[in-house]
Amino acid sequence: MSLLTILANSLWAALFATGFGVILTTPTRALVSCFMCGFVGRFVRDLSMLGGLSQNWATAVAAAVVALLAIAIVRRRTVSPVVLICGILPLGATVAVFNVILDLMRVSSLTGEALSAASVSLSANIGKASTGTLAIALGLGAGLAIARFARREEAADA
Repeated sequence: MSLLTILANSLWAALFATGFGVILTTPTRALVSCFMCGFVGRFVRDLSMLGGLSQNWATAVAAAVVALLAIAIVRRRTVSPVVLICGILPLGATVAVFNVILDLMRVSSLTGEALSAASVSLSANIGKASTGTLAIALGLGAGLAIARFARREEAADA
């Protein structure tokens, strides 16, 4: 994967995040935050994968970075959950989730060897969707924990 491809994918992720921000009625002033979080999240994930991390670990790192970025760029002391959601959504295991839905529809109408193959595909896609979602949750939790720890240090120094 080249840097140009990473930048293009990051731009599409940023537009996706901003579009979700509009759909979820994010305040206009927060749409730039959605764009930035979507861009940086996908950029960090792809760079991490280019550096040798697996997709799940790269997703966890990217989710933590999105959480920290959202906290840093939103002016209030609390981050709008919509900004975090919009920034995290482009990291999701959407392909695996859609494949799970398709496999579920296929399994109900198959028999024999085709049923066995569809069942294996269903199991694999459930695993991919689960680990991708868990990676996002882990990264988001880590990012929020780091931010909370940093705020305690700021309060102790003041």
